[in-house]
Amino acid sequence: MQLVELGVTNFRSLADVPGIPIHKQTILTGHNDCGKTATLDAIAFLLGERQIEDSDVSRFASVGRERSALPAIGDDGEPRTVIVEAKFELSDAEVELLDTSSPVSVRRRYVEGQGSRLEWQTSVPERLELRTLPALKVAELRDLATEFDLKLREDQANVKASWYDLLEEYAASAAHITDWVEAPPQLRDALPQLLYFKGDSADSPEAVVRGILTAKLREYTLLEDTRQKITDLETEFAERLKEDAAILRKLVEERCALDEFSLEPQIQFKPTISRVPLAASAHGQHPVPLSAAGAGRSRRITLALWEASQQLLSGGPEGVEANVIIVYDEPDTHLDYDHQRRIMEMIKASASTSHSTVIVATHSLNLIDGVDIQDIVHLNSRDGRAYVQSLGASDTDAHTRRFLSNMAASLGFRNSVLLHEKCFVAVEGATEYAALPTLFKLAFGYPIQSAGIALWACGGNDGALNFAKFLKEHKRTVVFMVDADSPRDKQKEFGYDRLLKQGFTKDDCLFIGDPHELEDVFSSDQWADTMNEHWPRADEKPWVSQDIEALRLDGKFSKKLHNLLYEHSTQAPRHKDEMVVAMAQRLRKPSDVPKSLVDVFKDAVKIAATAGPDYWAEED
Repeated sequence: MQLVELGVTNFRSLADVPGIPIHKQTILTGHNDCGKTATLDAIAFLLGERQIEDSDVSRFASVGRERSALPAIGDDGEPRTVIVEAKFELSDAEVELLDTSSPVSVRRRYVEGQGSRLEWQTSVPERLELRTLPALKVAELRDLATEFDLKLREDQANVKASWYDLLEEYAASAAHITDWVEAPPQLRDALPQLLYFKGDSADSPEAVVRGILTAKLREYTLLEDTRQKITDLETEFAERLKEDAAILRKLVEERCALDEFSLEPQIQFKPTISRVPLAASAHGQHPVPLSAAGAGRSRRITLALWEASQQLLSGGPEGVEANVIIVYDEPDTHLDYDHQRRIMEMIKASASTSHSTVIVATHSLNLIDGVDIQDIVHLNSRDGRAYVQSLGASDTDAHTRRFLSNMAASLGFRNSVLLHEKCFVAVEGATEYAALPTLFKLAFGYPIQSAGIALWACGGNDGALNFAKFLKEHKRTVVFMVDADSPRDKQKEFGYDRLLKQGFTKDDCLFIGDPHELEDVFSSDQWADTMNEHWPRADEKPWVSQDIEALRLDGKFSKKLHNLLYEHSTQAPRHKDEMVVAMAQRLRKPSDVPKSLVDVFKDAVKIAATAGPDYWAEED
């Protein structure tokens, strides 16, 4: 069974969060207290690896949509309910074992005062009585058969088995509906094993070892001969308890004046690793219990154990089809970059095996940027309620998500930028992309990204414009920082005609250059100084401002400047964009940045300050 989707109701901040996509490798990201760890713990609850505590129940549960039919003891109000629902893809063998189709929906439901139980959504008889035939007594089975006008054949004895077979045959042909019912034992046994690694478990490698070996132990219990031995033991002990149960049943009936009291113990042996003492020693030293070792050694051992788990779990015993879900909660906490790289490689290796799913909750940009954008689930919260947020959250078309991923890769955007930045300033080409960050930092004293601006070299291609439209549709602010002559030049990559086709107008543009382009804004003295430094004349005469000023009279200044350098300097730059980059690097103080360019930067900062969606405001 491979987990592919998760929904959570009334679990901590996850008041009502449906449709969390789970891939083979899933990264959960988001700010603190937005539900990342809660999501991992909800998966543990679903798989039966943890119990619900009072602190787990969401404070929104009292007004939640799910209710139990029975009130909690001592409470006149409706009991609080926690539900973790999942969709699993099944293998062919699991489809045959469970006699169902794939995918299958499974949930674990906790009701205050009643405990929890595992349920699945399947086709069942419409009449409730026909769903619980094994629990009915002979008299109840007989009465139910009479209601349906069913009679035993002459060759059938008037015993429970006969009535049960008769009603079961009738139930198979009766009207059916799809509903939630208690999951059968074979589904419970087929659920994936959970390995839960926490970032702070470095101080407790014992927990890591116990989790890994428990997963392997479960694989061994799924072997056919082992399952039969466990079943025989369960049957043997259930038989031994019958007499003890009968004594208890009779005592309760006598003391409580009951006509009948049902008490049928069910035995289940679930092997587990109870304790794993660990000790370590270096060369020439006595073994020291790991609990007494330093945090550094424990951390190294934990990382080694995480890496070793991938190899140990990569192949199970022959004849066993056991899936495992490996979750990491902040695995790179307090790790340097080299160890973070080890974690990244380990996660990828674990996710690559056919039977494993890896889910990581993290703030690490290195982990976020190390995966495909489609594998990231971004959690956010409003008024304490968590919700799923991604660039394609409102789009069900898988091609849209694929388009986003491909465009992000081709444009060189890091996933973390796509997820978090709200203002994208698109520039026409490599010249602006290389020079503007340097000029911005010189003018303001801090990097352009610190202003909440993601600078973007579009290259003027149609794909870039399509991507700009996509960002705008997903509430990102997109501004085009273009040359001043763009509206007048139809050949310009960001001409108005092209922008209008993608839903952008003149109001979405910031203009640089007077009268044409970026090169125009620098003074002739600045150009002469830069040219003397980088591209001296071949005749050894100095460049003077008059040489440059003459080029501004008409035509394209940057092109004439580049031609002038080629005519008179053996060190002339091969490409025009190198000129502006050299100029930007040559400037030394904030006042060197042309005022017209500073004004454009100020406009961009103002836009970024209010850009994108306001996550703290109420949605319409």
